[in-house]
Amino acid sequence: MQFGPRVHLALLGLRCSGKSSVGRELARLLDRELVDLDERIVRLFGAEDTSPARTAGLILEERGESRFRDLEETALVETLLAPRPLVIATGGGVVERPANRRRLAGACVCVWLRAPLPELARRMRSDPTPRPSLTGADPADELEALARRRDPWYAATADLAYDCGLRGPEEIARAIAGALDPARFRSQG
Repeated sequence: MQFGPRVHLALLGLRCSGKSSVGRELARLLDRELVDLDERIVRLFGAEDTSPARTAGLILEERGESRFRDLEETALVETLLAPRPLVIATGGGVVERPANRRRLAGACVCVWLRAPLPELARRMRSDPTPRPSLTGADPADELEALARRRDPWYAATADLAYDCGLRGPEEIARAIAGALDPARFRSQG
């Protein structure tokens, strides 16, 4: 399936790396719509399940990782077919499937948001958003194993990597926007 020129901007990274918050700022700076892939997954799940509203984390926990990854792949394909340029905040595990990595690399300029694992664990522990375990360990404790597995995929898919550390979303978004080609990534009006 062809997605056309790489006009979308996708943010990649582990849980709590700032994809959603940086994405909101980037969308504002670039005058683009933000699509949070987790929100799309919740919407897709709601179309097939009449139970009360869920979060992406609860869907993952209740339906299992395989079903969640199916919904994530569907949400990604739907998003990449958008006719207008977007900022896309992906889920941390979107790179788990090779087809998703190929899709992202073909349709998006991809930015990998990196932060030290202790900082990601601190953010996760202070965030009320449900984040189920993927390995059976405490979700914050499994970050190291997830990083070992996913970092090579993030590195291979990303056009740009940005070390977030303790910087705020606004500063990170400004730095990323400054690194982009203004002719391609400014207001698409």
